[in-house]
This record gives sequence, structure tokens and C-alpha cells, in this order.
Amino acid sequence: MALGSKESQSIGLVAASVAAGAAMCFAFLNNRRNSTQSKKAVPQKIKASPYAKHVELAIELALKAGENMRKYCDEKGTEAELNHDLNLSYKGKPEDFCTVIDVENERMVMDGIESMFPDHKIIGEETTGTGEIPPLTTDPTWIIDPIDGTTNFASGLPMCCVSIGLCTAGKPVMGVVYSPMTEELYIAATGYGAFRNGVKITSERKSTALKDAVVCFEFGYARGRKETSAMVGVVESIMNHGCRASRQIGSGVLDICYVATGRLDVVYAGVAGDGWKPWDFCAGYVIAMESGCVMESFKQSEPGEFDLYAKNHICATNRGLLEEIRTFANEKAL
Repeated sequence: MALGSKESQSIGLVAASVAAGAAMCFAFLNNRRNSTQSKKAVPQKIKASPYAKHVELAIELALKAGENMRKYCDEKGTEAELNHDLNLSYKGKPEDFCTVIDVENERMVMDGIESMFPDHKIIGEETTGTGEIPPLTTDPTWIIDPIDGTTNFASGLPMCCVSIGLCTAGKPVMGVVYSPMTEELYIAATGYGAFRNGVKITSERKSTALKDAVVCFEFGYARGRKETSAMVGVVESIMNHGCRASRQIGSGVLDICYVATGRLDVVYAGVAGDGWKPWDFCAGYVIAMESGCVMESFKQSEPGEFDLYAKNHICATNRGLLEEIRTFANEKAL
């Protein structure tokens, strides 16, 4: 049946509209894909650093490790969780454990580093286990945490991440942190800035006082009456003094990244002497320093570089806030 001119025009308009809509959808998806890719690319400024190849490798490995974590977290609490076996291994305390994905991630990251930089040393949380942490030498040394916030991860909480740092001449110089559940990639190289999803993190900081601060603390694995009293005592002193809010997130690396990006104003840990380890500090430290933050141990008498092997720490957006927290921490610290 022949169509009239008006019907033909209508069909033509519909076809044109469908084609235009499809083109817009394609453009949107393409732009989104390109945007996602740019968020995970090495920032141009970092490419000019001596650590460009190291950062590129760390990003690739962190993204792979993050994908290994994502499926379990996505399926936690559903029937699909029954298909997962985290195969928990305990490190002497029921609250200190690792999962099979921690181990798989660390092996994968170490293999990737060894294939590209066979002469470099590596310090990993799971290969170290409960043994003595190898000393940091002047040799290029990678310090990795295959899953920071393992308890959060095993519980299906999104605050967990992969942390890959690099030290040269005994100092942290590069850090890559990937939080797969929030899809945030943090990158920093000493002297070349810090970035979140490809956007430079500002290094200009307001001098927030404790009374206006969001304070984060981590209790860690310390247990016992004396230890609990000390940890709670610092929180009580801070709350009595006054602060905007207090938080405990459960991922030390993300705590530091959140201070670097102003989501938190300060984080401290190690009041009971059971503090963090080098893999909790290394990558985050570079990100924090390149974002204009300050980070020191409780008893550090002179401003300067932070000791990655310290048993306690404070990371703050400004010096005044760090000193306020230090006063309360030292009153109770064991």
C-alpha cells in the first residue's frame, strides 16, 4: 500500500529521531568509557617523573587486584556468596587474618613487579606474615598491601583497597592506591603531585582546628583492659575537648587518602602500641605529602620525614591540628 506524503514525512521524522537517539546513547557511552579510561591513566605530570614506568605498572597491578576483590564484595549477603570460600588464615589472633584473595593478590602483584624490575626488593604483608619485617635498605623496594582493610573486605564493606608503594634510597617516592568498590584510584610521585581519578589533589589547606575537625582513629588488634582503656581514653579526651565528628573506617591506607583529599581532617593510630606496618603507610604517605599534609609519630621531636616502621602515627591536614591530637595521644599512649 502506497504511503501518503504526510505519512512518509512522519516515518522519516521517527527514523531520524531514533537515529539521533542512538547516536546520543553511543556518544554518551563512548564518552563515559573514555572518561573511565582517563581516570585510570597515568596523569601527564606523573609521566614526566622518573617513576612513570613504575606508576604505570602499579596501576595495572592494582586494577587487576581490585577486580579480584570486587566479585566477592558485590555478592556478599546474597545467595551467590555461598559460592565463595575466603579460606581464612589467622596470624596468631582471631581478629588478625588474611583471605585467599589477599594471598592471590600479593602473589600476582609480586610476579608483575619481578618480571619488570627483577633487581628490586619487595616487602609484602602476607609474605611477611607474623615474621620480622625486612629492614628498608637503599635498594629500590616495593611495599605492598594486597588488601588493606581485610576485615571490611571479608564483611563485604566497601572501605578496602589495594596499596602499592615504592621506596628508593630508603624513602617513599611513589604510591598507587585503588579502592575497587568506590572506583577511586589515587596516584602520587614525590615532587610531581597527587591525583584522584586523574584529577590533581589540592595542596592548599585550611588550618582547621580540632573543635572543627572530623577525627578518625583506628583501634587495630590491641585487646585487654589496659590497652582498651588507653585507646578509649584518647577518644574521650578529644570528645570532651570538642570536635565536629569522630570516625573509624577500618582501612588505614584509605584513612590517609581521605585526609589527603579533605574528607577527614586527621587520623591517628597506635595508642596501645599495636600500630600499623610499613605496608599501611608507604603509598598513602606519598599521597598525603604531595597533598600538603603532615604525618609524624607521637613522640617525633623534630619535624621531618616519617619513619615507616613507627608503631604509631598522626596524619593531619595541618601542623596545628597534628599537635593538638599529639597532646591527647601522648597523655594515654602505652
